Amino acid sequence: MRKYSYLALQWLGFFGSMLWAGIHFDLIGLPLPYIAKVFFGFVIAISIASGIMFLEGRKKFYIPILIFYILDAALLIESRVAIAPVFNTKLPYTTSSIDALVLDFIMIIISIVIILMGKTQKK
Repeated sequence: MRKYSYLALQWLGFFGSMLWAGIHFDLIGLPLPYIAKVFFGFVIAISIASGIMFLEGRKKFYIPILIFYILDAALLIESRVAIAPVFNTKLPYTTSSIDALVLDFIMIIISIVIILMGKTQKK
């Protein structure tokens, strides 16, 4: 039973990462500075790779994935509280930013649980 719970969490990690990439993919179409679009493209690629790592069970990447989602949540919060350097202003709370922030926290929790359960799983 525990094996199936772990597998279900891996799939949740995969789908969460793909959803996260989809939310950020919408931002590339907005009229943003080029450097912001490059950044979003970079984090989208990392998120897609993270989902694949969850699905394939690549345990050595679980902690870097967790760090990625923690840093993204911190950057998202920071850009709403302080002045975002690229935009030279505080960014507003939009539906997409709130969705991304909630999903970041969900992915942090899923990542932590996958890491803890992954330590007990056989290779």
